[in-house]
Amino acid sequence: MKKRHLTLLILFSLIFLVGQSCESKNKGEGVFLGGNQGLSANFLDDAPPLSGNFQSEAFPIDLQLINKGETEVGQGSAIIYLTGAIGASNVFTTTLANLMTSNAEFISPILDSDNGIVEDSIVVPLGDATYRGQILGDSIPIDVRASVCYPYSTKVQLNDFCVPSTSRTANSDTECSIDPAVNLIKDNDNSGAPIHVVSLREQEGPDFVRITLDINNVGSGQVVNTCQRDVTRENMDNVRVTMPQNYLCTFKNSESSSGIVELRSGHAVLRCKRDVNNPGSAFKEPLIITLNYNYMQEVSKTVNINKA
Repeated sequence: MKKRHLTLLILFSLIFLVGQSCESKNKGEGVFLGGNQGLSANFLDDAPPLSGNFQSEAFPIDLQLINKGETEVGQGSAIIYLTGAIGASNVFTTTLANLMTSNAEFISPILDSDNGIVEDSIVVPLGDATYRGQILGDSIPIDVRASVCYPYSTKVQLNDFCVPSTSRTANSDTECSIDPAVNLIKDNDNSGAPIHVVSLREQEGPDFVRITLDINNVGSGQVVNTCQRDVTRENMDNVRVTMPQNYLCTFKNSESSSGIVELRSGHAVLRCKRDVNNPGSAFKEPLIITLNYNYMQEVSKTVNINKA
């Protein structure tokens, strides 16, 4: 009987360890699934078709949007523009009104299920296009292009942010210490999104802490201030950062707990200060940061138009 009980105990221990290992692998170090994408956009295989298109004959254009990040995209929030030759050349006619449309359905964020990562996707019809220009040879290649612009958010959560003691008396019963050289950002501290806080460093003062955030565009698109077809330099790169209310940060136009930073070459630095009145031991507390922005990216596909 003792041998049987020992065998069962070993089996249960192995099952527990395997379960712990799988959970750790799925969740990572942070609280989010992570990743550097928001929406992913792709033309369908047969819309437009790579070949079999003829001069003066209409061909369909359909765009698939897949949410690979952790922010919901609301109904009508993703604006899609037909661009490139179809949007700018008079040799094309299209059935899409104003050469733009939006998503008719919500696009849910990714989820972690028992069967792995689940991504939500929709197909947005972009109407038909017809090439009415000249073709001197047998065929010509045409780039079909579309731009997608949508609002997105990044959540950042650090569970081990250290609040130091303001007491002048040494206390050995401290929960944490501050090293200004250490980057506190770990894997999956950022939610899945194209804008990340890639570095956060903490420095201790006599009755305050200072933090420095490095914010990067880690995606393949660009941040725009408002969604529109033609993006100008003045309409780019603004990201709204929201810190807890007990932080005072130096923003582009103000000092507050929430404001705008401007990305330069895809990067911005934000410096904040938090007053501390803690006569007890140093302790850890969660630090939650939110980044809000509009993100724009382009997708293209080369198709051949045959001479009629």
